[in-house]
Amino acid sequence: SVQPDMYPGNCWAFKGSQGYLVVRLSMKIYPTAFTLEHIPKTLSPTGNITSAPKNFSVYGLDDEYQEEGKLLGEYVYDQDGEPLQMFPVMV
Repeated sequence: SVQPDMYPGNCWAFKGSQGYLVVRLSMKIYPTAFTLEHIPKTLSPTGNITSAPKNFSVYGLDDEYQEEGKLLGEYVYDQDGEPLQMFPVMV
């Protein structure tokens, strides 16, 4: 979880339609898949999840200051699918 508060509607929101997140790890890893979770429509206060991510890309970086990383995959979160979705590394 990006934030400890897990109540519906209390999320880490991007301003506008695009954003990015850098996760710094304590050691180098070679990921095989990523998971992304969003609240389901049934728990949303508005009854929809239009704020859920749709198209997203994942890059591997050697450090947080690297301008271009290695593309690990481009994905689409299915808003009608399960709340927790897994995406395999494409490279």
